Amino acid sequence: MTQQKVSLVLAEDNPGDVFLIRRALDAEHLSYDLLVAKDGEEALRYISQAAAGQRTIDLALFDLNLPRHDGGEVLALLRSSPSLAGVPAILLTSSNSPEDRARCIRLGADRYFQKPSDLAHFMTIGKMVRELLEAPAVA
Repeated sequence: MTQQKVSLVLAEDNPGDVFLIRRALDAEHLSYDLLVAKDGEEALRYISQAAAGQRTIDLALFDLNLPRHDGGEVLALLRSSPSLAGVPAILLTSSNSPEDRARCIRLGADRYFQKPSDLAHFMTIGKMVRELLEAPAVA
């Protein structure tokens, strides 16, 4: 079966984490285009372009602690757009704060991924992305 290429937006200011996320996606043999925003302002621009029909987003990954606008603000814009409200979203953070987790859920994140210190656990983000992409759409 041929796998369709998916469009992913990643808002992450740490190049090391971007590298690891690419490795995790590759380990799952996903066919993807990854658009990387280095800060919240760039991520907001990508979301606005998608809302206007100028780009496609199949799944979004946002670091909670981004410069300029945090991942929560970016997620709020994604969820407020009628055409993008159903796009699966993963919030990434190094925080283990129950308040951060509750905020992400309240904002509509599909998953909350605490960035681990070990590579094996970090690689599980690829599986999380696959699961969300393969989940049946909710009407």
